[in-house]
Amino acid sequence: CGLDTASITAAGACRAACLNKGICFNGISCYCPEDYIGTKCEVPVLSAECGMSSMKIRAYRPLNFNGEMFLKQSMFGCKLTEMFTNVPGYKMYELDIPLEAIAPCSLKRTENPETGDTTYEVEVATAHTKGLFSMSDTVHNVQCVYEARRMGENPVDVTAAMNPLTVKVVDSNERPLQQVQRNDAFYILAESNGKFPDTTGARIRYLEAYSLDRQTNEVKTIKLIEDECPIEAAVSLLGFTPSNVPFELNGKWLGRVEMKGFFLVDGEPLLIDYRAKLCRSKCYEKSCNSPPPLTIPKTAPFKDLITPIEVV
Repeated sequence: CGLDTASITAAGACRAACLNKGICFNGISCYCPEDYIGTKCEVPVLSAECGMSSMKIRAYRPLNFNGEMFLKQSMFGCKLTEMFTNVPGYKMYELDIPLEAIAPCSLKRTENPETGDTTYEVEVATAHTKGLFSMSDTVHNVQCVYEARRMGENPVDVTAAMNPLTVKVVDSNERPLQQVQRNDAFYILAESNGKFPDTTGARIRYLEAYSLDRQTNEVKTIKLIEDECPIEAAVSLLGFTPSNVPFELNGKWLGRVEMKGFFLVDGEPLLIDYRAKLCRSKCYEKSCNSPPPLTIPKTAPFKDLITPIEVV
């Protein structure tokens, strides 16, 4: 139950890539710490796979293990199930727990008041005799930490320095908005910022709104404008037409889309994904024939370039 120090191989002479503080011995093998297994010590003995809607606990035990594993709060109601594994010499056990699970298999949820990060955790017990937990058995804590950042917030825009457009959400007096009442009007303005001196006009070509449903961790989205024209399905669903008309302000022609406050997910902000075009002066309106909407998967990745707007 140990490693002969004479067999330890210096890192430079070892042909095995030992991970997680594994020790190379005999030049080709790894001696793993108690928390890891595998030929390179790459497999954690106990771990959590942190999903968007669940936390999957995975554990490995030697082939001669005849006990059971379960959540500490319920020996009989929350057992880990033995699963197939290709890790030689070990059995694998798993339990998939929804983040919003209720007793007896619930997770402990805490929030960091400084960062807003949310932690889900649970204690996993290992009993070497089924149905009996003794002083020689063990309990370990497993947790998942989810950052507070919502999808679309604080995006990293590597093209910001060269972006020739400024896009913002404003009220009828062109004052910036971060919050709007439901059914109240607001406007999305696209303006040439002078990086291309020979273009002073702008127009929205594509507009899509989306929100993250925190209950299901799915993205709910609605396409509002495509190829400069309102989407008929969105007009029917929302009860208003996102008007996309040229708008003159301070001698410049801006792209302006008039909207009304609406919810895709109650209580969650709208995030906006857009494309716009530049014109030498005024971008003229296009004749629209209400093209059919495209179906986009709920989990499609989006990247907004406008500060999220709260609908209250």
